[in-house]
Amino acid sequence: MYTREELPQYVKTAGKVTVLTAIAGFLVFMTAFIFDFGAQELSKVSAQGAASTTLTVLNTPPSFDVFPYEVVESSTTTPTNSGNSVQWAAIGSDSNLAPYFLLICSTNASPTANAAANPSSLGTEPPECDGGAIQWGVSTSTISGQQATVSTTTIDSNDGPSDFAEVNEWYAWVCDDDPESPRCINVPSQGLYSTSSSPFHVNSRPVLTAASNDGPTDPDSTVTFTSTATDPDSVEADDDLRLIVCSDNTTYDNNTNTCGAAEIASSSVTAITNPSAARLLSSPIQDQSYTAWVYLVDEHDHEATGPIQADFVVNNVAPTLLNSNIDLNGGSDLVLSVPAGETTGFNLEFTISDANSCENAGGGDEITGYGVSVFRTSVGTTSCDSTVGPYDPNSCYNSGSGSATWNLSCTETLACSGATSTDVGYTCSFPLWFVADPTEGAESPFVGDSWSAAVRGIDEAATGTMVTGVSSVGLGQFLAIDIEDAEITYGSVEPGQTSGGGMLTATSVALNVGNTGIDQRVEGESMCEEFTVGNDCVHTGTTTIPASQQRFASTTGTAYTDLEAQILSSTTPVELELNVPKTTGTTTLDYQKATTYWGIEVPGTITFAGIYRGLNSFVGAVSEIGEW
Repeated sequence: MYTREELPQYVKTAGKVTVLTAIAGFLVFMTAFIFDFGAQELSKVSAQGAASTTLTVLNTPPSFDVFPYEVVESSTTTPTNSGNSVQWAAIGSDSNLAPYFLLICSTNASPTANAAANPSSLGTEPPECDGGAIQWGVSTSTISGQQATVSTTTIDSNDGPSDFAEVNEWYAWVCDDDPESPRCINVPSQGLYSTSSSPFHVNSRPVLTAASNDGPTDPDSTVTFTSTATDPDSVEADDDLRLIVCSDNTTYDNNTNTCGAAEIASSSVTAITNPSAARLLSSPIQDQSYTAWVYLVDEHDHEATGPIQADFVVNNVAPTLLNSNIDLNGGSDLVLSVPAGETTGFNLEFTISDANSCENAGGGDEITGYGVSVFRTSVGTTSCDSTVGPYDPNSCYNSGSGSATWNLSCTETLACSGATSTDVGYTCSFPLWFVADPTEGAESPFVGDSWSAAVRGIDEAATGTMVTGVSSVGLGQFLAIDIEDAEITYGSVEPGQTSGGGMLTATSVALNVGNTGIDQRVEGESMCEEFTVGNDCVHTGTTTIPASQQRFASTTGTAYTDLEAQILSSTTPVELELNVPKTTGTTTLDYQKATTYWGIEVPGTITFAGIYRGLNSFVGAVSEIGEW
């Protein structure tokens, strides 16, 4: 029997016989009996007979005020990712205002309602699903008329044995734990709304078995990450899969399935198996190994167990140059000015780029050097390479020959600004020998040609290819002649006689110390005893020998009176066809040269005996086409 003190929450309920009603009736009966008790009544009972009445009023189960539903829809299109919870809600009420439980089972088999120990323990004994059913969950004791919630955390079948299939039926019950006759609602519910009713769906994690990439990869090329990956789900269609590749395994966000600034690549096209992701490795990017972690997610943003490390390597590539970044002598022609020597002060500017950055991974210089060649353009870099091409002062100057041979001097004028920079710039000064081939002048066999510069970059592990500047320049003719001996010696001659017994035997030797073929032009001064440079002779018939008394020729064995003999003039240079070839070597032994033969007739009017002196001048002339 219940008392009001024990169950203060119980009240009379119209239309339904309750235990409290039975108790009240009994008390009324006892009171009447006591007041009317007397001899007469005892006599009547004794005479007529009587029977007491008893009644057990059964407990009724709770009922649904609001039918159950999934708090967050779990369906084919919006499944619950394994490891997450499915939650149900409902509102139930009990006619006795007793507390109730919301029970979720996998079948519609009637569950077992458990009895509390006594009326004071109501809400302590939750119900249980039938032994053949999976109990998805049971709520805590809930006050009648208020909302009850219950949830279950799904388990991925990949993690081991699991009660959770991809599709899972559920049935909801409301039960109490009445101490005498605990009850569950007779007919379960499978949901209130079409979007959140039974069954619930579990999305299993995709499976990432392996990950790799196709590196090593050059800068400005694409590295592709591939996977061995599947998805175990099969309801309606296989899930689409995609890869996300991160530079670490700490910044990946499970909520957004991204890794922010740490992202290296992600799938641009989804696949149901073995997705891939690619990244263009834009320069500059240093040559080294880079950490990469590969994550796999399905179309419901559920991640595979992992990730898998798949580091990639960036190759070292050789430095490069743009031909527009090579400037020879500021675009001006090369002009030689030192006979039989080197003209200095020509300049070259260039910029070297390295796609691995101009700074290496250790913080040092990635670009460690350069190779330079300056050459007659038609020679080209095949013949005039900075390392293997033969040095030739006529047409090919290369840094590989060494500074003792070619004194190329370069200064870094654009310094590397760090790992995000590619460029280092240089300004160089260099000399050219007097024999460098001229590309100007109609007589030159190299007319129409030009001079160019080519440069290659060198880094710590690779040497680039030669790149020729986009612009070339001309190199002018440098006409230069020198005379090997300082004197033309005629010996001793009497007045009225000719030196050499009438033959041209005295000599001068013309040296070609420029870059053309040469002839020579000659003029001279009269001879007298008092002659000095700047102090010409006073012309007298007895003390001065006129310049016209000297004759010269280019061949030995010429007589003074021979028609081939040229007469020296003191006013007009006389050209002699020496046809001295262009010098091609840079030492005195290499100079091209030619001999001029001389003779003199002393006039018979000369009466003054002594040493006569004069000065003959030699001027070079560019020899004709084909005579170089």
